[in-house]
Amino acid sequence: MKRIAFALCATCFSLCTTAQGTLLKRLQGNPMIDSLAIYAYNIGTSVPEWTYSYDGKYHKTVNILCTLTNDFQPTPPTGDPKKDLRNQKNDSIRQDKINREHQVYEAIRNTCKALTDNALESYVWEYHRGGVDSVRYAIVIGEYENGDTLTTYRHQRDVYYERAPELVSFNYDSYPYNNKSPWSPKGFGHFRYEYTPDSVYKPNKDIVPFDKEAYTRLIQPILKQEGITSRQFYVYHDSTYTIVRKSRKEDDFVLRVQTVEPKQTKSETRGTVYTIHSRKQATAVMEQITRATLNYLEDNTGFWFTFRPNPPFIDGNRKLSDFFGSKYLSRVPDFYHIYIHCFGEEFNIIIVEGQGDMMIPAEWAVLKSWKNGKTTYDKKALKTQTPQQAREKTMGHTSLTTRSFEPFN
Repeated sequence: MKRIAFALCATCFSLCTTAQGTLLKRLQGNPMIDSLAIYAYNIGTSVPEWTYSYDGKYHKTVNILCTLTNDFQPTPPTGDPKKDLRNQKNDSIRQDKINREHQVYEAIRNTCKALTDNALESYVWEYHRGGVDSVRYAIVIGEYENGDTLTTYRHQRDVYYERAPELVSFNYDSYPYNNKSPWSPKGFGHFRYEYTPDSVYKPNKDIVPFDKEAYTRLIQPILKQEGITSRQFYVYHDSTYTIVRKSRKEDDFVLRVQTVEPKQTKSETRGTVYTIHSRKQATAVMEQITRATLNYLEDNTGFWFTFRPNPPFIDGNRKLSDFFGSKYLSRVPDFYHIYIHCFGEEFNIIIVEGQGDMMIPAEWAVLKSWKNGKTTYDKKALKTQTPQQAREKTMGHTSLTTRSFEPFN
């Protein structure tokens, strides 16, 4: 599974660095950031995330999470040769994991230190005592000639910057519930880079609609390849039925985006699930869709979107990973979104579109329709798994958010 994620990371990196005159070339930003992200991925303790978006300005963000495990202590000998040999193997694995975690942690800190040399403004605070670590880096690189001016926010030991071409932050804190066990984390860190080359937002009146038909023409031939199966589901909801949110394991929806101000009286979600059962084909398909999406973004500018060319296509994650979506949601209630999901040897690409509330049922893998609480299942899909088994694929990763919009006059 790691090979799939690496292929996507490598694709993203090569497109960022080799294409001339492309959107990603313009959004390259500081080359040290991509180098750091690729290094962190190659070490194998983190899956960095690139995000490209437009909301009146173009943005590139890179996020890297890091963890440090409790310090290594070898397992004491037991006198049993078999147990001691097993413990030695486990100790070797644990020591290697700890070493790799520290490599990523130090690489992030060293990159932050290097970036402060050319910073317009920076803030650094570190505390180290008795195995407790707290680290804060906030770095501003460059300033706009016109438009936005730098804004600084302070809260206790934290400093936040806004409105600069390049912003870097790294926060690391000890884990408050550290139980000192050998495999447990002792701290977590989050590195974030945001590059925004545009100094002024484009007015809302100049934002253009997402051309779904043009984008569909690019990706449909990829999704209709031999070896890919597809099925559809439909969700309908209106004001006559009240949805009650349940616990994460029992909720009817794994993802729900509610509309507010104004609340929609009727919502429809049309979903298509494309399933691939080959690692090799899944890798190739995602690379092809990534390139097709880049081509679309080159030829169609000025609409709101988010694009993550390296989704964490990792077995066991159970999460619907965000790949591409139209973010033109503050002006119209329509939506179009692509999610990635992997479970075992099954790779799913889920495309949802519609109007009003965006809702993906927890049982999307076997569902035919959900209409105001009435569920109909796909008989063919039920031959391979039960509704409960389908629900378990995304169990524990439910999400509920809201959005507002201002209709055109």
